[in-house]
Amino acid sequence: MTTLRLSASVTRKRRRPWAGSRTLRRLSSDPQTLLAVGVVATTMAVAAMSRGGLDARRLVAISIEFLAAQAIASVAAPFLRPTARQRAMISFGRFALAILYVTVATALLRSGEFRPVAALYIPIVALAAAQGTLQALLVGSAAIALYLVPVVSASPDNLSIDAQRAIALGGTAILLSIGTRRSISALTETVRRLGASLARDRRRSRQLAAVESVGRLLASTGPAPETLERIVGLLQDDLGYDFVSVYFGSATRLRIAVQAGYDTVIEEFDGSSGVVGRVMRSRELAFVPDVGADTDYRSAAGAVRAEISAPLLIGDDLVGVVNVEARGTADLDASDVETMRLVAERMASALALAGERERLAARAELFRRLTSFATAVNATLDPDRVQQAIVDELADLMGADTVGLTVLDRPTGGYVMRAVAGRQQEYLGLPIQPGIGLAGRAIRDRALVIDPRFDPTANPEAIAAGAPTEPSAGVGVPLVRDDVVVGALALVRHDLERPFTPDQLEALPIVAGVVALAITNTFLHAEVIELSVRDALTGLFNRRYLDATMARLEAIRTRRAPEARDRAAVAIFDLDHFGEINKRHGHQAGDAILRAFADVLRARFRGTDVVARYGGEEFLAILDGATLEQAQAVAEEIRTSFARVRVDGPDGSPISATVSAGCAAMTMGEERFEEIVTRADVGLVLAKRSGRNRVVAA
Repeated sequence: MTTLRLSASVTRKRRRPWAGSRTLRRLSSDPQTLLAVGVVATTMAVAAMSRGGLDARRLVAISIEFLAAQAIASVAAPFLRPTARQRAMISFGRFALAILYVTVATALLRSGEFRPVAALYIPIVALAAAQGTLQALLVGSAAIALYLVPVVSASPDNLSIDAQRAIALGGTAILLSIGTRRSISALTETVRRLGASLARDRRRSRQLAAVESVGRLLASTGPAPETLERIVGLLQDDLGYDFVSVYFGSATRLRIAVQAGYDTVIEEFDGSSGVVGRVMRSRELAFVPDVGADTDYRSAAGAVRAEISAPLLIGDDLVGVVNVEARGTADLDASDVETMRLVAERMASALALAGERERLAARAELFRRLTSFATAVNATLDPDRVQQAIVDELADLMGADTVGLTVLDRPTGGYVMRAVAGRQQEYLGLPIQPGIGLAGRAIRDRALVIDPRFDPTANPEAIAAGAPTEPSAGVGVPLVRDDVVVGALALVRHDLERPFTPDQLEALPIVAGVVALAITNTFLHAEVIELSVRDALTGLFNRRYLDATMARLEAIRTRRAPEARDRAAVAIFDLDHFGEINKRHGHQAGDAILRAFADVLRARFRGTDVVARYGGEEFLAILDGATLEQAQAVAEEIRTSFARVRVDGPDGSPISATVSAGCAAMTMGEERFEEIVTRADVGLVLAKRSGRNRVVAA
């Protein structure tokens, strides 16, 4: 119930206004109706002042009829929906009716030769002049003619006076008409100019609002595809541009990014043709008010008549073009040029900001990945694994097609390519000469080498190995640790249009530091391992390494079937009377004798054999795959060679020594290394007891 009452109340409040009020508003705003009211009021006032001879009823009736006719014409005109010509005819008819009324009233209120109401012709002529020159001429002529009619028929005595009055009244009407017409024309021109100025201001406001909208959109989201779509729609809808397009790229090639209004588009420009091409070459905004007169113009839409093309510049670099076109030559003007200049500046600023954000994000990601890179390359101390991890991780980190790692070979002092990631595996194992290739130049110069067009044919050994000959974008990085060049990195990209970025080049010295440390750590680790298994005096393996090796070999033999086990032999050597040498010549002389014997052992045994200092002046050798006879023959050669060795004593006199040896061999049965070492030791004891300086097989 409450809802129904509220609805009824609302209905009452929204009742349509009384129709009579609309009629009154229309009558009160109609100039000819108001003129009629004024003319009638003035006439009735003059009538009220008249004395005798006045037909008041007739004047009132005529006045009422005149007012009614004007009111009916004012109210009925909108409902008839007349054409412009019909409206002019109705206006002339209403003016004619007003002149007729004044003429009749003049006749009714004439007092002798005095016609006071005739002055009402003047406001009628003035209103007609306000509505147009033609109206002023027709209405003014009719008014003057009607006023002069009594003059023509006047008596000779009153002719002069009536003529003077007619001339004064006619002149006044003409002057008033001319003045009113000029004033109205001037006012009309002023209103027209004011309207045009307001229209320009409104358009400029829309343009500035559109520019600000472009700025806000780009500031909030950057030049994302959906943002560009909204900007193009904004330029087309809010500013009324018929065709809008945006191109992105470089000074040599631009591709369409987004467009609106075109059925077909020009996909790309290379700068050789078109208004856009001219902008690419000059980097200046181009305004073409008539494309038909521009020889550079390339048509994508046949309806285009005018074009504005504005460059997107970041510093001096061209990154794109924003282009608007219109169907009419008058549709684009200087304000549009300024608007598009501002739009281009906003878009270029947004692109620069977006590029800087992307660069900072990429930089942050690059340095974050550097931490992962350092962790990966330092995860192991095994040289082969470290070297391969370096090139694999670096290829992913820097986006390189090929990465090569050159490492110092400490025994020879040369440099060798130890690891390669990518297609150019031909470089693996190649010696790298200082000054040749990316790595060689980095080693020689001890500085970062950047070669945007690296020529691989400069390294004949690489070409001989089958390396590609096409130019590449390359970088060479020296690896320096403790002022020693421990190696170099070579990074290559085969696409010359995709060189290494400044951020990547900035990160490479950090990478070099991490890699140099990792390589040095492998060197140190190898040295530590070497020291832990080598005898410091002789350089041969020590007892710890010997025991571990025999355990490993024993485990290998155990896993094999007896018939698949390899042969092995053992030889134990002991220097004769070594204690007396130390007592007679001193321990330095004894150490020299031990080193000399170690040199003899190294010269005779194979790389697959294991030779170690067994303890004191004793040495043991494991001969892989040898028989007892072969072991005995090798031991005999060593005994003979050592007998000819001489070392200088403290006083410069030559010192010599002899050696005794015991040999034993392992059969393919269940024997263990411990057993044959024991048998070889028995042979050594027998050699000592039988006079020394001999070899005994056990």
